[in-house]
Amino acid sequence: MREVYHNIFIEELLLPNNPLKYLNVFIIKGESRSMIIDCGFNMEETKEIILNIFEKHGLDFDNTILYLTHLHSDHVGLATFLREKGVEVYISQVDGDILNNPDATWDATYKNAMLQGLSEDNFKIEEHPGYKYAITGKLDYTEAVIGDSLKIGDYDFEIIDLSGHTPGMTGLYEKEHRLLFCGDHILQRITPNITFWGFEYGDSLGTYFKNLDKVYDMEIVHLFSSHRELVKDHRERIDELKLHHEKRLDEVRNALTLKRYSSIRDVTKQLHWDIRSNNFDEFPQSQKSFATGEAHAHLEHLRYRGEVDYIQKFEKLYYFLMI
Repeated sequence: MREVYHNIFIEELLLPNNPLKYLNVFIIKGESRSMIIDCGFNMEETKEIILNIFEKHGLDFDNTILYLTHLHSDHVGLATFLREKGVEVYISQVDGDILNNPDATWDATYKNAMLQGLSEDNFKIEEHPGYKYAITGKLDYTEAVIGDSLKIGDYDFEIIDLSGHTPGMTGLYEKEHRLLFCGDHILQRITPNITFWGFEYGDSLGTYFKNLDKVYDMEIVHLFSSHRELVKDHRERIDELKLHHEKRLDEVRNALTLKRYSSIRDVTKQLHWDIRSNNFDEFPQSQKSFATGEAHAHLEHLRYRGEVDYIQKFEKLYYFLMI
């Protein structure tokens, strides 16, 4: 247990068999009610840890809010478990609706994988960590509305839009103390995965850039992110993240010069990935899904810029340069 600011504590919640290693769980204590931010995978190991966190901090289920920054299973897996114990749960309606329609969500994930060319890799939804450790049942939640405030103890948090990493990710900004809880929007040593969610969600990378710019202009002394060490200088880190994605966009452009028409899988294989595998064919199944999703988001961003377009053939997308 570590107090990172007055009445704000951080706990490292183990994410077994996952390269992220652990989730930073934040506890904000108040006299009448407290708040916990995110809750880990739906696993027996994490269930035991989260219950221990409640006990260690003297949290009462009926007077504690669980704030979910976004829908990924490492952040929401135990939400229905805690809701059944009396904890009030907040999440954006966009991510909440996706979360509460798992059949449609995972069907769309599978169809996207086929469009991206992962039929060659015998892609299986059952091997996806988000599927394996997802919430059980439907989540009864309170909508986290952009612009609304949440008062906990000495703090008055504004709910802000941080979409990009997911279609409805939100954060909590405390203007007086210049604090931001940003989920996976900005991470210190890890580049957040920006993926393709479906054509109906538009340009996810462009949305991410817009919300990076918004946070860049905010006055922040302490930025509390969800994985690994906390971000020390949000503007410096945002500059690094934007440079990373511009380099990635250049890699995508170069990959598209190799063929007249390239599948998303073709493009993905040409990009640099920081992973212990010799080549894309050796990637674990889940990492293939994350990688092709990210490549697809970059291709779509270039399409929104008018630089590329695609054709569909045999249930697979093929992108090509327009210029």
